[in-house]
Parts: sequence; structure tokens; C-alpha cells
Amino acid sequence: MTGHDWDDDADYASAVGCTWTLVVVTVLCVLLVAGAIFAVCAGFIGLSGVLAIIGG
Repeated sequence: MTGHDWDDDADYASAVGCTWTLVVVTVLCVLLVAGAIFAVCAGFIGLSGVLAIIGG
């Protein structure tokens, strides 16, 4: 953030708050995607298990 005048603590605090908000949103999105991938993989494993049981 070169060239920005950080003399005002309110501007700095606002920028830090926005940064933490972005970090939290990013982490939640990553966890959501990871959970979706896990659910799909678990679904395929469960489906193949059920088909194996039905197929004998």
C-alpha cells in the first residue's frame, strides 16, 4: 500500500478490518468447496458400495 497516508488510524483500522473480512470469506469458500468435493467423493464411494452389495 505504498503512497497511502496512514496518519489517520481510522483509515488503517478500516483497511485491516476489510482485509480480515476477505480472509474469513476466502477460508469459508475454501471449506465449502472442500466439503462439496468430500461429499461427492463419499457419495461415489457409497454408491459403489451399494451397487456391490446389490450386485452380490
